[in-house]
Order: sequence, then structure tokens, then C-alpha cells
Amino acid sequence: MKKMIFITLLSVVFSFAMKAENFSKKGETESALGSYTIEKTDDFVEVDGVSLPTYIIRYENSDQEIRVAVDKDKKNNMKNFIVLGDDLNLEYHCENAYFGVKKLEKKYVKAGLTTSTKSLNHAEYYNQKVLTRSNPMDRDCLGLIACYYPKLVVDYETAFAVK
Repeated sequence: MKKMIFITLLSVVFSFAMKAENFSKKGETESALGSYTIEKTDDFVEVDGVSLPTYIIRYENSDQEIRVAVDKDKKNNMKNFIVLGDDLNLEYHCENAYFGVKKLEKKYVKAGLTTSTKSLNHAEYYNQKVLTRSNPMDRDCLGLIACYYPKLVVDYETAFAVK
């Protein structure tokens, strides 16, 4: 009997672990881009010899995709979400006090993730410096990025070629 309970619990744990690997999230942008989907990829971005896991954000009304690499500290207290788009590369920073946008740190620039601020909507950039004063979960951070990042690109509806 104990063996049966143990095997059942073990199978439940493995099924949750397998489901966690196949991360997927859907939501609404409340913009012309329509709904979004976020999926974990098998690709990695190398920064300082560390392989960062990546996610792809796709929009219902756009052919453009956004890649997001997640860089966490060892204690998982601070996370940087490096957003790599066709027009603009930026970083969203998440820690206990806030979640918001900032320009790429030097270590990411050294890794070749540079960007031009020519296509940056500066007013929207300053509006997004603090999106929330909480420490959201990774999936919430990715959802916020999906909704807010496109607005950082000047004339984003044209840049994202809305269908």
C-alpha cells in the first residue's frame, strides 16, 4: 500500500515538472496587436559564460516576434528580462521593490546585445520605469512585457506591421 501511494505521488510530481517545462501563457494586449502568446524555447542567450533561458512572444495581429532572455541572481531575488526585438533591445528589471524598464546593463552590451535608441519612445520609456511596486512571478513579468514593450517602439503599430 505504501508503495502504491509513493508511486502515485511520484507520478503526480513528475507530471507537474513536465508541465512546468512546457510553459505557455496567453493574454490580451488591449492594443491593435490583439492577443499574445508566450512560449518557452529551447534556445539560449549567452552572457558572461551563462546560458540564459529564452521565451518567444507572438502577437495575433503581427508577424514580428520578441525574444526575452531571463537572467536571475543565485538567490532568485533579482531578475533581468532582456527583451530582444527587431527595432529595440531593452531590459526589464524585477526585484522586491519594483518591476520596470531600463536600458541594457554593460554586461549585456558586452555580450553583443546592443541597440539604438533612435526607435525608442522616450515618453513611454519614462512611463514604464516602474510598472508595479511588487515582485511579480516570472509569468506575470512576461505578460507585462508582452503588453507594454511594443509601446516603447516609436509608432509601434507601424513598426510591428499590424495585419
